[in-house]
Amino acid sequence: MYVRFNYPKAFNNLIEDFFETDVMPSRSVYPLVDIVEKNNETIVIAELPGVKKEDIKITFENNLLTISGERKPYEIPEDARVILNEVRVRKFNRSIEFKNDVDVNNISAEMNNGILSIVLPKSESAQIRKIEVN
Repeated sequence: MYVRFNYPKAFNNLIEDFFETDVMPSRSVYPLVDIVEKNNETIVIAELPGVKKEDIKITFENNLLTISGERKPYEIPEDARVILNEVRVRKFNRSIEFKNDVDVNNISAEMNNGILSIVLPKSESAQIRKIEVN
């Protein structure tokens, strides 16, 4: 049987796991996000493979969007053994500060195939306006 052992990655994971504590979190930023700004809204897209929407909490307070939750372990059958384990089980918490005013009453979120999309409409005062010159 062939078992792949990726020395540099395995060693880095070992060191990261050893030093990761509640006081000193991991160096990696999770979840990965894209932020797209349009004239009237900002869209935050987060990769959350293997995370159920019930395990995600989204809050918006003082212009700070926070995505938190947990990727829970999947069940491994009793008659199986793990050959390679790269999928990490972890709690996550990612915050993004917004400089413009957000219409908090109309924020929406949708989860589809492990991709979380959060739409943050801009308030009327923060939207770009085209001004005609007379």
